[in-house]
Amino acid sequence: MVIKTRDGIDIFLENLAAFKSARVFNPWSSNCEEVDNENSFDVRLKNLHTVLRACADANEVDLWIGRDLGWRGGRRTGVALVDEATLVDYASSINASGLTKATVGPAMKERTATEIHLARKRVSRKIFFWNVFPFHPHEDNKPHSNRMHTRAERDLGLSFLNNILELLPIRRALAIGNDATRAVQKIDLEFYSVRHPSYGGQQDFHRQVDAHYGLVSNECTQKSLFDGSM
Repeated sequence: MVIKTRDGIDIFLENLAAFKSARVFNPWSSNCEEVDNENSFDVRLKNLHTVLRACADANEVDLWIGRDLGWRGGRRTGVALVDEATLVDYASSINASGLTKATVGPAMKERTATEIHLARKRVSRKIFFWNVFPFHPHEDNKPHSNRMHTRAERDLGLSFLNNILELLPIRRALAIGNDATRAVQKIDLEFYSVRHPSYGGQQDFHRQVDAHYGLVSNECTQKSLFDGSM
């Protein structure tokens, strides 16, 4: 059952903001000493609240799932797989208003977010982005680095993902990359899998997204790296 109440979203955000752990940056309750001001985490929390409300109020949305937040993208915006360069355009795509840049200095681009943005525009559907581990895991004493989340972090993240499935009217789910695919296979969710656009995977990623959405002939598309259906 989809819980489309404001209370449900508020409770979810409270639980999300309450999380603290070593080698993890929580963009909805913490500030970065280098690029944030004292209100930055609150701006990011409001960004995510706005996105959740817009998607919960829609008749249906698609869910695209990545691995975890990147330091150039969701760590700065509070919105998974969306960087500062694509934040306004993403807001328009889901009929949301008021998404705001939270950091100081020039807007930053993230390569993954750029490719996600290009694919989303072709699909022309309302899409909610999330990650298996919704926070930003980083190396010791290197806040502007990315690391793979641990098994315990994955399991915690999947509990938040299950909350998302309760809050939003999900029509179709897409797992982006091997790590996301393996994690999402552990919950009760039918989904498609595509290659991650980084490390030379851009062409396969776009080809597979197009195939899943019927934008090109399947004959021109390689099969997904995993069969994610359950």
